[in-house]
Amino acid sequence: MLALGRSFRSTALRPVIQRGQDHCVVSGRLQQKNRAPLAIGIQRERKGGFTIRIDGETVRSAVELAKILPLQLINAASYLLIEGGPKLRRQFIDWGVFHVEHRFYEEWRRMQRALKQRNAILRAGGTAQQLLPWDRELIESGEFVHNARLRYLESFCPVFQKMLAELCDLDGISLSYRAGWDKTLSFAEALKASQARDQNRGLTHVGPQRADLKIAAYTEDAGQVLSRGQQKLVVSALRLAQTHCLTEQTGAHCLLLVDDLPAEMDAEHQRRLCGLLAALDMQLFITCIDAGEIERFSWPAGRELQWFHVKQGEITALNT
Repeated sequence: MLALGRSFRSTALRPVIQRGQDHCVVSGRLQQKNRAPLAIGIQRERKGGFTIRIDGETVRSAVELAKILPLQLINAASYLLIEGGPKLRRQFIDWGVFHVEHRFYEEWRRMQRALKQRNAILRAGGTAQQLLPWDRELIESGEFVHNARLRYLESFCPVFQKMLAELCDLDGISLSYRAGWDKTLSFAEALKASQARDQNRGLTHVGPQRADLKIAAYTEDAGQVLSRGQQKLVVSALRLAQTHCLTEQTGAHCLLLVDDLPAEMDAEHQRRLCGLLAALDMQLFITCIDAGEIERFSWPAGRELQWFHVKQGEITALNT
């Protein structure tokens, strides 16, 4: 809630708000190294409104929360990053770019606006002349988004391969970026070549909005050949690589949520994952169903640990 303005389970807030109440409030205090503490909070209304405050000041967008509280999640639905549609993988890339490229969000929004306007003209049967100004806007912003993604992936992919090698013994895993148009053409050329089809069908068929990060195992679609356990290892390496790149490129630290860490992971891979988590120097929230599973985790000496027990909505600290 503090990082995204919503639950990771759903964009709907009604299930999160206590029955009989008209809103919920979540607040926290952030402490980054060498920076003053920062108070943040969000109030979400049952009827749909929200209020966000950062250090006593009201802000308009949840994007401001995302800027100051980078968050990653590994949970039971993580496999969807591999098996799900391209939109999830675009969001994965864009999370990384957003935190390292200052202009990215502005250009991404500009691209979305141009795309929306262009599609509206296409659906209305508009002419090429009417499309022209939006084509220019889409090409300029789209090329920025495309190139920013390429720059990010150039530094990200080697880190991912290193994380994966330390986490497991899976061979043949590769990442490749597909731009969303014929790679032998520029975006402007591809958009022009697709114009007749776009006008016939009322939709823009090429562009960064069609991009994908292909995750392959020995050239095959990883979602088709890897087990759920193997997929969780690959996704864990992807998420950890992003946190590493964030810190290396910006100096900021990520908050990582790991829901049911032992699920679909044997003791050896749990041990390796814990070692990687500890080495990343960030705050972790890890859940398990059985307290005994937590006791089996191996953490480096000196790592500060705090255990909590959750029962019927009540949270109790166990080792204060």
